[in-house]
Amino acid sequence: MMDKVKMIAFVLVLGAVLTTALVSVDAFTAPFIKANQAKRLQQSILKAAEIEFTEASLEQVYSEKITAKAYPDAMQTAGVAEENKKKFYLTQTGDVIFEYRGSGLQDEIYGVIAFEPDVETIKGITIVSQKETPGLGGRIAESEFLEQFKGKKFFPQFRIRPPGKASGINEIDGLTGATLSCNALEALLNKETNTYIPAIKESLKK
Repeated sequence: MMDKVKMIAFVLVLGAVLTTALVSVDAFTAPFIKANQAKRLQQSILKAAEIEFTEASLEQVYSEKITAKAYPDAMQTAGVAEENKKKFYLTQTGDVIFEYRGSGLQDEIYGVIAFEPDVETIKGITIVSQKETPGLGGRIAESEFLEQFKGKKFFPQFRIRPPGKASGINEIDGLTGATLSCNALEALLNKETNTYIPAIKESLKK
């Protein structure tokens, strides 16, 4: 009986120690994770807007070239602190940039898209993170595929067509073996663009 009590006590103490250690590690690494996420976002914004930078000049170029603007209050979550409000971004030349995020075929797709000052013509697009099948749907993050978006119009709806079938100003070629991931990306981009672009245009009038 005493041995069982000792074993239970040992397990409880060990559990408490491990929990404390995990909490401490999480508290220590959280600022670094947040800083890396912010850095990746800055890189993606600059790439989408076709603004050149180096690893060393990233922060300086971003601060000089990009201005963050909050979406209208109607699009914000009540009680959110000012620094955590949803934002879109403007370049010195009037390009408009925003983040898109939503369901892919396998998991979330998160990226950045930049529009020229007309807020209709695509300047560039990046994918910050995705978990589509490597070698198949995961190819949506490849630069050769994303380069097709440049100069295309997004409205009224954007289309990712079967490979070799794109012909319209609002169409690009999809990827062989990645039809479902392309369909998911198309749906996501149309949903996000038709949600945020009207709000951005309204904000730019003020």
